[in-house]
Formats: sequence, C-alpha cells, structure tokens
Amino acid sequence: MASNNNEQLNAICCDGPRGFRPWHKAEAAHLVLAYQEQRLPHALILVGPQYVEKTHFAREFAQFLLCLSPLNGVACSQCKSCQLCIAGTHPDWINVEPEEPRKVLRVDTIRQVQARLQQTAQQGGNKVCVISPAEQMNENAANALLKVLEEPPANTYFLLVAHHASKILPTIISRCQRLSFAIPAQQDIVDWLSDDFTKDAIQQALEKGRGFPGRVYQLLNGGIDTQMDESLLDAFFSGRQTAQDLAKNIDTSQLPEFLDGLLRLTSRSVKNSQGDAAVADNTAENTGNNKSVLSQLPACELHQIYDRVAAAKVGLAQNANPRLLLESLLLQCLTIYSSHL
Repeated sequence: MASNNNEQLNAICCDGPRGFRPWHKAEAAHLVLAYQEQRLPHALILVGPQYVEKTHFAREFAQFLLCLSPLNGVACSQCKSCQLCIAGTHPDWINVEPEEPRKVLRVDTIRQVQARLQQTAQQGGNKVCVISPAEQMNENAANALLKVLEEPPANTYFLLVAHHASKILPTIISRCQRLSFAIPAQQDIVDWLSDDFTKDAIQQALEKGRGFPGRVYQLLNGGIDTQMDESLLDAFFSGRQTAQDLAKNIDTSQLPEFLDGLLRLTSRSVKNSQGDAAVADNTAENTGNNKSVLSQLPACELHQIYDRVAAAKVGLAQNANPRLLLESLLLQCLTIYSSHL
C-alpha cells in the first residue's frame, strides 16, 4: 500500500493552471488513490485558514470526479465533462455559496440541492456538491444537509470548505472525512509563481500577504488592496472577529497601507452608492465584485467612516500607538456600521 501511495504521489500532476497546487500534492494523491480503490467517503470537509487555496483544491477534485478521462490524478480538461466544468455549466456539479460574502446559506438553498441530487446524473457519472464556506449555513440549512449526508444519493460526493470548522455542526463534521490545510512553506509558493513573476516581486507579495498563497497571488495580479481589506473587514463586521483579533492580524508596519486601502474602499463605496457607474465598473474589474463589504451603507455613514480613517492616518503620523489606534478605529467603524443595520 505504501508503494502505491508513493507512485501516485510521484505521478500526480501539479503543473500549470490545471492541476492541484504543489503543496497539496500529498492530499490530492491520497484522495485520488482512495477513489481509484473505491474507498473514497461520500463527504469531505476541507479545513484551514482562508487564502490557502482550499476552494481551488475542492474545485480541482470536483472536476477530477466528473472527468471522463482523468490523467495522472487530475482532470483531462479535454473531454465533454471537463469542458462543461470549465464553462461552469456542468449539470452534475452544484456549487453552493452565499450570494454576498456575509450572507448566510439558508435552508431553501440546501433543499434545492437535495432535489437536484435525487435526479439521475445527466452525464452518466458522478454528482458533486461543493459548499463554500460551509460555516455560513444557518441552523436549518445545516440540519437539512445533515439529513442528506445521513442517506446520500448514489455516486454523489460532497466537498465542504470551511475556514472555521468550530462553527459547523459536530454531527456534520462526524459524517465527513476531514482534511486540514495549513499555510505552505514560502519556497513552495515561490516555486509555484516563479515562471510568471520575478523573485523580488514574489518576495514583496509574500511579506505583504503574510505568506497566504491566495493573497500573494492577488497581490501579484494587482487586485489585493480592496480584496484584502474586504476580507478582513468582512470577518470583523460579521462578528467572526473582535477588534482586538482583527488588529492582531494586521502587521503594524503595514498599517499605513491598510488605512490607505480602507480609504479607497470607502471612497468607492460612496461613489457606488451615488450611482457612479464608471467607478462601479472599475471596482468590478479590479475585484471581481462591485459590492464591497460597506456597500449597504448610505453615503452619510460612509462619510463618517472615511473621516474616522483619515483622522487615524493623522494620529499615526503623530506617533500614536499603532495597535491602540487601530482597535479604536475599528470600534468606531463598527458603531457606525451597526447603527444602520
């Protein structure tokens, strides 16, 4: 068995845009071998911090499960099934994710999934359901999913992606095989990106992105500022992090950049709220989503947040304690944000 594992590990493809990330090679080989030996569990939960490419892993493995001619442990990208996956139109692949970053997944969504999974696979193979992030299911949705996991349809696989497994029902976790993902070694990230970016650019992105490969990749492609600010703020405004926790996640040496990014995000949100289509289009181009975490606030509250951030920049220039200044700013922003909800 050990020999088979080593052979699978050596053969599995991790190159180029298709295939698993290099630091996921062992996990991918383990699952591919389990599938080939018909002992793959019907439900997996991928657990780890955000931005370690868990969702990419889930999507690659989903395509592998649907591929008609997999090669070296990855989908071939050529067969009809793969072409449907790439186009996002595969009828037997169900992606479940919130409509907006902080929205919960409701029971109606899971019931729709359940109804689709009861149907015969239209391509005659497996059916796959990817839920990300799984912790955003509300209680009713989680209980509905639990019933499906207890009696899963034939040839159906569930891939749950979770940034905070502690927020998922223990009974759901007990019915899934758990795979844990950590921040990879920096050299693995460098090797992954070295064909497309210079060593200096990668090193700068690694420092600014704090070693998270997803953030590093966004930085190198010019889309990190707003996306990074939104991801941090989203966890804070949704109650998943306290002001103290968020402040700890921000390197004080990068606080000026964080404040600048927050000013840009707030300014764009103001213009979007006033119907500036050009700005909305530009934001969509840079971030892939023209709805920022602050987009639901009216212009009046957004101006208040902007003023608080601008004042924090002044305080920072006057040698205020960076950590205390940031915590104070976050609490002020939360008060403004919460007053509108």
